[in-house]
Amino acid sequence: MLKHAVGPAAAVVLVGIAAAITYGTPPSLPASAPVSLGPGAEPALQVPISTGRQSQVVAVDPRPVRLVIPIIKLDAKIEPRGLDATRNLDTAVYPNDVAWYDQGPAPGQPGNAIINGHVDWWTGDAVFTHLGRVRPGDTVRVVRADGVVVTFRITVLQRVSAGARIPSLFATSSHATLTLITCAGVWNPLALTNTERLLVSANAV
Repeated sequence: MLKHAVGPAAAVVLVGIAAAITYGTPPSLPASAPVSLGPGAEPALQVPISTGRQSQVVAVDPRPVRLVIPIIKLDAKIEPRGLDATRNLDTAVYPNDVAWYDQGPAPGQPGNAIINGHVDWWTGDAVFTHLGRVRPGDTVRVVRADGVVVTFRITVLQRVSAGARIPSLFATSSHATLTLITCAGVWNPLALTNTERLLVSANAV
C-alpha cells in the first residue's frame, strides 16, 4: 500500500507499507491547507468561443480522470487526492487506480504534476506493477475531465532509496512535466516498506 508523509522540506521522503511513498511539504503549502481539494473543488472555467456572429461557452476542466500508458497496456482511473488527516500525501482508494496530488498542478499545467500508484497489493498485482518496463521515448497520456488529452513523453527513469529527498518534485517551472512514482527494490520487513522508489519523469509534447 502507498502512503505519503508531508514534512517541513520541499522534498520527497518515501515510507509506508508495501508501496509507500512520502513527500516533503511543497514550499507554497500553508500549514492550514485543507486535507484535500477533492473532485469538483475547482469548478470548470467557462471560456467564451467566438464563432462568427455567435459565441459559445465551452467548459474547461483540467482535472485528470484517466492515465493511459499504451506500452504497458495501462488504462487507469485517476483519483484526486490531497493530504490525509495526518498531513500525509494521500493515495488511491483502489489498488488499480492512481492518485493525482491535487494540491499541485494538473497534468499539462506549468509545473510538475505528481501521480502515484501501488506496485502491488495484498491480493497480487496493482496499477503500477509493470511501470518499470517503460523506457525513455514511450508515451503517457492523461485524459482530462473536459475530454482534452495531454500527451507526455518519458525522459528518464530513476530509482532512489526510500528515504531520498527530491526537491525538484515541487519546484516551480513554466514547463509542464509529469512524475509517476511507485515502489521498487525489495521488501524491508523492519521498515514495513520497499527499499527503493521508482520515479518516471516525462515532458508534455
